[in-house]
Amino acid sequence: MSDKYLVYAVVLAWNHIDVTLECLESLSMSTYPNLRIVVVDNGSNDNTSVEAVRHYSNIEVVRIIDNVGIARGYNQGINFALEHNADYVIALNNDTIVAPEMITELVKAIQSHPKAGIVSPKIYHFYGDKTRLWCAGAKWQRFPPCIKLIGSNASDSVRFCQEFKLSYVTSCCILISRDALEKVGLFDPAYYFYYDDWDLSERYLASGYEIWFIPTAHIWHKVSVSTLKTEKPKKWWFVMGRSSVRFYLLYKSKLIFMLYVIWFVFRESFKLKLFNHAFPFLCGVGEGLADWFEWN
Repeated sequence: MSDKYLVYAVVLAWNHIDVTLECLESLSMSTYPNLRIVVVDNGSNDNTSVEAVRHYSNIEVVRIIDNVGIARGYNQGINFALEHNADYVIALNNDTIVAPEMITELVKAIQSHPKAGIVSPKIYHFYGDKTRLWCAGAKWQRFPPCIKLIGSNASDSVRFCQEFKLSYVTSCCILISRDALEKVGLFDPAYYFYYDDWDLSERYLASGYEIWFIPTAHIWHKVSVSTLKTEKPKKWWFVMGRSSVRFYLLYKSKLIFMLYVIWFVFRESFKLKLFNHAFPFLCGVGEGLADWFEWN
């Protein structure tokens, strides 16, 4: 494999400068020589921009005054990378630690699959047993009708040591080709967060690109750092409900969407989370439906 291909790692950060610096430190150990890094400071109030530049002079920063969400935040970094002639762009959460060979393995893999537009690494949990998977991509589950992470919380095994095609990837970490970005587009900015990566997957597959899981590329995810490992706020459930409307009505059906909403409310009610989770979720669904009918 030639290392002539320019790779930009777009690290999306919102506060938690210590976590971001640990991610950048792991990227600095990458074996891939033609790598550049841009930190998208998505409305942080803890001097993320200043600290990233102070610690790593070879890193560029895109500063956003207010938090514009995951999709828009990634898009600003990706556009920066494309404007600076990137051949491939990695969308990367700041709460991750990458293995030194990860980028090399992803570039090698996408080169070996001519139809690939996106490749995804094997993602482990950072805390606890570091051989426990967070996911190996995702797939559609018929009932309850939702997208389910593959290998979630499973121990690493032979099953996850082979490359295979995926239906969905999580934007925790993906490598995307310039060709695919230019032909299909970036993340849909209509999603503040949640479902933005599922939407991207749907559009890329519909455009004829393949998505591959690459088991030799490793990354560790500090799950829930961005929410401080506490109960998710009502706004999170509201946005989840709002985003679900757009995704299900675009790519599934009204019936499947109704089944999903009923299942979600039943599940959260059973867990005694009716008012903390289900109610804000339904409020988000209501706003999402209002937006949907306005746009369509």
